[in-house]
Amino acid sequence: MTADLLMFAKEGLRTLVVAQKILTEDEYRYFDNQLHNIKTSTSQNKDAMLEELYTSYEVNLTYVGSTAIEDKLQYGVPETIAMLISARIKVWVLTGDKQETAIEIGKSCKLI
Repeated sequence: MTADLLMFAKEGLRTLVVAQKILTEDEYRYFDNQLHNIKTSTSQNKDAMLEELYTSYEVNLTYVGSTAIEDKLQYGVPETIAMLISARIKVWVLTGDKQETAIEIGKSCKLI
């Protein structure tokens, strides 16, 4: 699995990993109750509370599968970036992707 994901990243593909966790009925009821309480809360920290709840359950997951698709740049992006660089305009690309994917995207848009 890890080798496949690394290969997908090196090819600049958008990757989705699917995993699961089986809960007992009691575990699900407890989770659902917590979720309901957070969603109906008047707290200013709802987003953080939801993130904490989800994160607490996203452990010890069982890998189910993954997908990888090509995410092509829009028409003209490489040429536009090249023109900006030639005009001595600094161009930065920020991405949350894996480093390998970010490098391939940088190459495909002629940033690197």
